[in-house]
Amino acid sequence: MLDPHIAHLRIAYEGDFIKDLSPAKRSLGMVTQIDEDTGMMQVKFPKIGKLKWIIWDNHGHYLVV
Repeated sequence: MLDPHIAHLRIAYEGDFIKDLSPAKRSLGMVTQIDEDTGMMQVKFPKIGKLKWIIWDNHGHYLVV
């Protein structure tokens, strides 16, 4: 069942920029790769200088900008 509070949130695709809204506060990142098998996406966060794997389905932890 889809949560009605997050139904409007768009998922990201390769090349999209996302704003991290999670408690980790990684700021702005670019999606570099999506692994549909695992439901994860790799995001490059230039401010912290790291690539991170995060959950692809948007549960309100990121905003596509």
